[in-house]
Amino acid sequence: MAQTLSEIALMKDDQTNFMEQLHTLSTTVNTMHDKFEFDHETLEQLNITVSLLQASNYLQNSKLHDHILKVESSKLPEGIQHLNTSSTNNIVEELEEVENEYHSIINKLPHDCTSVQGPPGLYLISPGPGEPVMVSCNNGWTTVQRRHDGSVDFNRNWDEYSRGFGSASGEFWIGNRVLNRLTHDNCTQLHIKMIDIYGKSYYAEYDNFVVENYPNGYRLHVSGYHGNSSDALDYQNHMEFSTIDNDRDISNTHCASNYEGGWWFSHCQHANLNGKYNLGLTWFDSSRNEWIAVATSEMKVKRHPICQVASSISPSDTQ
Repeated sequence: MAQTLSEIALMKDDQTNFMEQLHTLSTTVNTMHDKFEFDHETLEQLNITVSLLQASNYLQNSKLHDHILKVESSKLPEGIQHLNTSSTNNIVEELEEVENEYHSIINKLPHDCTSVQGPPGLYLISPGPGEPVMVSCNNGWTTVQRRHDGSVDFNRNWDEYSRGFGSASGEFWIGNRVLNRLTHDNCTQLHIKMIDIYGKSYYAEYDNFVVENYPNGYRLHVSGYHGNSSDALDYQNHMEFSTIDNDRDISNTHCASNYEGGWWFSHCQHANLNGKYNLGLTWFDSSRNEWIAVATSEMKVKRHPICQVASSISPSDTQ
């Protein structure tokens, strides 16, 4: 027993020594870790400094290179300078040819879907000055708006509604500038197709549909209604277009901000197909004195058969 007690005492001493060594080792490791972190931060700072020096060196070299070129160019013989001028003129002429060819191609595009010969699908049209537009065509009708799943945010600003957004194959707003170019000559009819949340179909057609230009706030004019959904747009007829950043309605409240979508608001709406999806797509059916909860909508325009395709666009339409 005495021998066992003696061995236990030795083991305790060994354990104490081991704990002291472990503590010393832990302290050393912590010190090394701190040093490593310091060295790592120092290295990162050095890398940043080197990157800045490299960028500065590149910038200085570029400036020096440009300066040398200017000096050498000023010392070139007159014949070589004339050669450089000739090369520049050739490049300008080539660019002008490319631009003319581009405009020639654009001018050959149909003004709208009325002139499209082909099955229903996506086509490139050129309603007027500016870039051509990809639209969905079906039997002469040009789709200008579509909502069906809420995948595209319609709570946009004035410039976005002017340019248009979305995809012609999905949710889509063609843009107020294009609407003006398609309808400015008062020769366009409008067809609106809607399906409510219960699957019932509605439609509204207007024999005359005009959207004025930018200086006039893309003001709406519609007439000649027929359909099964009531003439809800009559409440907002002759109104300017309003967006979240451009309030042009005649209400005391900001209709576009409240309903989160650009539209021709009045006090504020009887119709709004650009509002927040699952909340703001509405059409008031006065014959039943109730609102249609719209789930999908599609707005399409088509030129009257008696009208000729416009060969020019109003000079005032510059926005």
